[in-house]
Amino acid sequence: MASIQQLGNQILMFQSLLAPMLTALSRRESLHSRAGPKPHTRRGRKALLAFADAVGYSEDLTKLLVKEQGKPAQFAAADIQSGIASVKATANFELKDEVLENIENREVILRYTPLGVVVGIVPWNFPVMLCLIKIAPALLTGNTIIVKPSPYTPYCALKLAEIGQKFFPPGVLQALSGDDNLGPWLTAHPGPAKISFTGSSATGKKVMESASKTLKRVTLELRK
Repeated sequence: MASIQQLGNQILMFQSLLAPMLTALSRRESLHSRAGPKPHTRRGRKALLAFADAVGYSEDLTKLLVKEQGKPAQFAAADIQSGIASVKATANFELKDEVLENIENREVILRYTPLGVVVGIVPWNFPVMLCLIKIAPALLTGNTIIVKPSPYTPYCALKLAEIGQKFFPPGVLQALSGDDNLGPWLTAHPGPAKISFTGSSATGKKVMESASKTLKRVTLELRK
């Protein structure tokens, strides 16, 4: 399929429907079977902040957002800056261990650990901001993430993943683009441990139904 430039209906480029999906999932599963990224480390926070700065300095990203979505430049810049602000705020967040019980011969501690592979499904209307909102908490808490953008606005997510290669280990952040068959494939695949979806209520119901078959955790941000 092709992505259409909204200003003039020109074809930007073609995207493959046979993206290396299995490779992406197997690389993440392998990463976590060995060790996986550590949550809440100083190095991880610095990487997130450096990533946010690089996104802000990328003129190509703003131009790409305008071309593939048709959003005016000033609104595209606001979309990107909102996402950057979210990444920086997330980088300062910390989930500390919580002592629930501490009595003689017994101590109960609540500790948050990484889930593994997370999938973030992003709609077309705010493709940069919503990508960043999903990427930052996943990586800060030690997970790896596959971002699945809308087939109408795939290239901003691919650009974010390209920028992220400079700051994160191989396989930690990746974007996969495809047609409407890709989302159901990812939600049904046994590899991911969690799905984060933003979109319509109708599609959200399908995501929850599909994810329930493999007992995935699901976060839904829905509209009518």
